[in-house]
This record gives sequence, structure tokens and C-alpha cells, in this order.
Amino acid sequence: MANFFNNFYNWFDTLPFDALIYFIWGSYLAVFLVSLIVTLCSKRFRIASKKPFLCLTNAYAAVSLAAFMLRCNLAQSITAAVTFWVAGYILYGALCAFTKKSENRKQAVKAAVAETPIPVQPMRAMRTEPQAQIPAAKNGVRLEHAVAVTDKLLTKNLAKTDRQELEKLKNTLAVLKIKGSLNPMEADILNDNFNALLKLMAKYNV
Repeated sequence: MANFFNNFYNWFDTLPFDALIYFIWGSYLAVFLVSLIVTLCSKRFRIASKKPFLCLTNAYAAVSLAAFMLRCNLAQSITAAVTFWVAGYILYGALCAFTKKSENRKQAVKAAVAETPIPVQPMRAMRTEPQAQIPAAKNGVRLEHAVAVTDKLLTKNLAKTDRQELEKLKNTLAVLKIKGSLNPMEADILNDNFNALLKLMAKYNV
């Protein structure tokens, strides 16, 4: 095994230095150009991860260092390898600039955001009055209308704070809708949400 590596090193050392460097860097540029063309022409490769090219860049940087060590001192070899490595990362960034996220990844991000728990508005302090239940039918009509308006508002180009408030409001309405009959305290919460919804409706002309 030692003889094999000695023979390989001796063969490597006999290669013309300039030709060796041109071959290493030229083959890397060829891989980059092929990757760029395939990315631009193929939707499948456009959405694929470009990390394999990044790994290839690191490998080529190591090969460049080894090649320069045959003719140059350590400082010069490291400088050349680092220069190649930086240029390679720039080319990797160029590839990533033409890469688009797949619809599956976009939907996964949206699903993760949608599943993030949104705190329900805090309940008011308990009252001393009897907690009479308010009929579910009346509340159901109001809630159905409020939810419909909320969905319509969410299609608008809302400010970030308004969108967050509207999402919290929608979550609260959903909880109250599931409950059905509401006691006076819950009815007050519902009225507060209606008032907030009316303000947003006026603000965005809905």
C-alpha cells in the first residue's frame, strides 16, 4: 500500500504544474457551468438543493491546496486555496440565486405558521351575576357573519400588526363558535371582538 501511494505521488509530482492547476480549476468551472445551465433549463434542478455543489467546492479547495504544495511553500499554497474557496462560495451563491423553493416547501412553511398556537384573548374577571347562558342560535348567526368578514379581511393587503390582531381575533371566534351557548362573560368577549372587527372593516373599507 505504501508503494502504491509513493508511486501515485511521484506520478502526481511529474505532471506540469500549470497544466495541473488549469485542469483542477477548469474542471471545477465546467461543473459550475453545467450546474448553472441545468438549473436554468430544468424546473426539477431549479428547486433542488445546491449543497452538493458546496461540498464539491470544499473538496476542490483541498485539492488545490495539495496541488500548490507541490511547488509552493505553505503560506502561498494556503493563500491560493483560500482564494479559490472564496471564489467557489461566490459561484455557489450565484447558483442559489437562481434556485426557487418548491411548492411543497412553501406549503410546509405556511402549515407550520398556521399551526403556531395563537393565545386567546384573556377572559375578564368573573362577575357576581348568575352565569345565564345566551342562546346559541343568536350567537351562531353573529359568529358566522364575523368569521366571514374575518376571512374577507385576511385577503386584503394588511399591515403586519393588523394581520396578527385579525388572526388572534379569528382564533377567538373559532373557540366561541365551537362552544355554542355563551355566558355573559363570554358574550362580552364576543362584543369586544366585534368592536375590534368593525374598526378593521372601517380601516380597510370592507
